[in-house]
Amino acid sequence: MTPWQITLLIVVLIALIVMSLCVMLARRLNRLHSNVLKARLVAEQALAARARYASEAARSGELDIAGALILTERAETCLDNSMVPIVSEGLEELYDADALSGARRNNSEITPAEAAAATAQRRNLESELSRTLRLTVGELDPADIAPEHQDTFAKLERARLDVRMTRKFHNSQVAQARHLHKLWLVRLFRLAGRAPMPQTIDIDDE
Repeated sequence: MTPWQITLLIVVLIALIVMSLCVMLARRLNRLHSNVLKARLVAEQALAARARYASEAARSGELDIAGALILTERAETCLDNSMVPIVSEGLEELYDADALSGARRNNSEITPAEAAAATAQRRNLESELSRTLRLTVGELDPADIAPEHQDTFAKLERARLDVRMTRKFHNSQVAQARHLHKLWLVRLFRLAGRAPMPQTIDIDDE
């Protein structure tokens, strides 16, 4: 083979290797984005369950009046705002969250700034519920809970654990996706397309 043929062969091989890497990275990035959204849905469900069981626990009569009133208000407010996404970086719009989970579509009349403000408020509400649970239910001695209310508090405890576990899993998926977003091949060839950098769920989860 002549020198120019060898050079051409090397260039072609390098191009094929780069193309293969790009395809592999693009597929992995797409899979991670999908995993992030699925994990986010599970975290949303865990947060809703926590608020629901917190409301039931507040009405059980096991807490003092002040604690029960505050917990009821915090839990009901979280339930009222549960349709506001806990994260709103725009990933759901590209991956069609309705097709993935039957979740809500974002109202097209809401501006990005308004969506971000609503999401920030939602995170604050969930964090406030966490702090309230810590100061009310967290101070209860399980042995003092009446037998007829044991099941309610057990469900609440499981829901609190689910929130921590699902948030941790979601954020681990986000970390992997963000790592890929920052790779030079991904940035050079725009392998992420229009997909935004995924964001973590940043709340006080107790």
